[in-house]
Amino acid sequence: MEKKYEVIDKIIEYGIYLYIILMFLTKGEGIRNILIFGNFGLWLLTLKHRKNLYILKEPVSVLFWLFLGVTFFSVIFSIDRVYSLLELKGDPLKSALLFPVISTVFVNEERLKKMVNVIFLALIFIVSIGYYSYFFHNISVLKPDIAIMHTGFTGYNRFAVFLNSLLPFAFIFLLLPKKTIVKVFLGLLLLISVIALILTSSRMGLISFFCIVFLWSLYFSKTRNYSFIKIISVITTAILITVTILWFSFPDVRNRVRPTSEQLRTFNLRTQAWEPAIHAILQRPIFGWGYGKRIFFQDVPFQNTQYKKAPAIYPKNLHNTFIKILFHQGIIGLIPYLFLILFSIKYLWKRSFRHKGIRSFVLIASVSVLFGNYIVHSMTEEVPNLLYLSFILGLGVAVNSIDENSNN
Repeated sequence: MEKKYEVIDKIIEYGIYLYIILMFLTKGEGIRNILIFGNFGLWLLTLKHRKNLYILKEPVSVLFWLFLGVTFFSVIFSIDRVYSLLELKGDPLKSALLFPVISTVFVNEERLKKMVNVIFLALIFIVSIGYYSYFFHNISVLKPDIAIMHTGFTGYNRFAVFLNSLLPFAFIFLLLPKKTIVKVFLGLLLLISVIALILTSSRMGLISFFCIVFLWSLYFSKTRNYSFIKIISVITTAILITVTILWFSFPDVRNRVRPTSEQLRTFNLRTQAWEPAIHAILQRPIFGWGYGKRIFFQDVPFQNTQYKKAPAIYPKNLHNTFIKILFHQGIIGLIPYLFLILFSIKYLWKRSFRHKGIRSFVLIASVSVLFGNYIVHSMTEEVPNLLYLSFILGLGVAVNSIDENSNN
């Protein structure tokens, strides 16, 4: 009977690997849904035989469930309850199914190593799509622009978020034991991926990446007694040299990054969304106006403000994750979200020093993604804040729960 459950776990494991490969694609939603719901169904079949369900009561898990619960609860106060209720079947429901599977199945080092391999493969896959689109579709910045993956008119920022979600885990791939020639090859692939991030010309994407590098440098300075200043100096020099080469080689990147008055216009576009949103938030600060992107573009939240109608902005994006949550879910949504992100960063950071090897690496990778994407980049963009977040947090919780004396 025990062997039967091992087979089911193996099916779940590879189902998650496939999901990761398809996670950022525009197409394939049906397949992803089958993987999420199918894996959760198989997980339920083995529920009474799992001895690690305590993981779902760990501090990070509790905060995750709290924020998710508030998200579901916020439907009651929505100005369009039917729409908000239907929206819950998207990221909130899928996150509720994905998180327990990730956090209770990936609790041994062998699976973690495979996970890192798959994440590296997913990175190379989407980077290849980005380069293909950039060179063959005559677009000014690097971003995916083919049928199976595209990120819209300003998709370079969204694509930068995707890259910064995978790059920290790709770093781990180089830290695992391998032959020198293999490491050199993988290092080149990683460099190409970093160059892809630079070619997106996403300013906040680059700042987020620097924050990720900063945390990794601080981690190595504490765990391996490397000089933090030297690490930062070497990495910064390497990045500046790369950026300089790209600056003179790609005029489109130069034009995007150069801080001219035309480029400053992008900040004005953000304030066109922020100002009306803040006025609307002040009308319903506690509970917000209701879950679901479409509500921001209804006139009702703005009728009692100086704007009277929903802001006519393009692209239709609030350009700030925190303002977005505050608008849709109010203070009761924003406070649990901030607690979840900030506590998870602190909690997983501390535990990264208690473990060794891949477990420690995965924890610091999770922390760097949380800080780079969900704190820094979230200030100027709507970072996907639930489904991808559930994967990162689930992985961090799983790693932290591994018994020191066992790989199982």
